[in-house]
Amino acid sequence: MDDVRRIADELKLKIHLAGMEVRDRWNELQPRLAEVEATIAREGERAGKLVAAQIASIGTALRELRDEIDDKLDPRR
Repeated sequence: MDDVRRIADELKLKIHLAGMEVRDRWNELQPRLAEVEATIAREGERAGKLVAAQIASIGTALRELRDEIDDKLDPRR
């Protein structure tokens, strides 16, 4: 979850430079991330099993969005 949160924080800094499509994707991912964080806060250690698949899915989506933003900001990549 720490990796997912770090990527999300990094994306927040880059979103303002990205296009509307990227903002729309971020707006779709943000509630999913908040839901997982709420489950972790509510369930504590038991949350691990409950949200492992969600964390993996959100992490993948955030990494893809980060790469898309990086490509838009630096087309040489």
